[in-house]
Amino acid sequence: MSKVNNWNQLSEALNKAFAEDNQILIEEFIKGREFTVGAYLEKGEIKVLPITEIKSSKEFFDYEAKYTAGVTEEITPAKIAEEQTLKVGDIVKVVYHKLNCNGVVRIDFILQENTNNFFFIEINTVPGQSENSIIPQQVRAAGMKVKDFYSLLIQEALK
Repeated sequence: MSKVNNWNQLSEALNKAFAEDNQILIEEFIKGREFTVGAYLEKGEIKVLPITEIKSSKEFFDYEAKYTAGVTEEITPAKIAEEQTLKVGDIVKVVYHKLNCNGVVRIDFILQENTNNFFFIEINTVPGQSENSIIPQQVRAAGMKVKDFYSLLIQEALK
């Protein structure tokens, strides 16, 4: 992964990417805060878990930031305005429904700097489930026991 700050860096970034694969993805950089939101189905209703803010000490959230201890801080629940919490919750419900999701998913967003605009980054249809993973953090922040949450998901899947 590369971040290009000016046109002179583009050729090097493309060469690096094409050295990995013959298909690459180029995205516009959106400056802002990164958030991830868990969602699941309960009794036919899409539920949204407390939001987590992802704060990387690196320039952007890359592989090293994700998997190296101490490089990234995960803040659950995120410190954002109530109106933003409601707005992203509504967006998450629409994405969950439109993408025909089942079970628990995690949806990543960037809240663009100096605006109130959320940009969808990706959906994690099989999010991490270890004790330190984000979904269990969000479940605990919602006041639920992780064991009870997974029992609920199993019961929902069996319907």
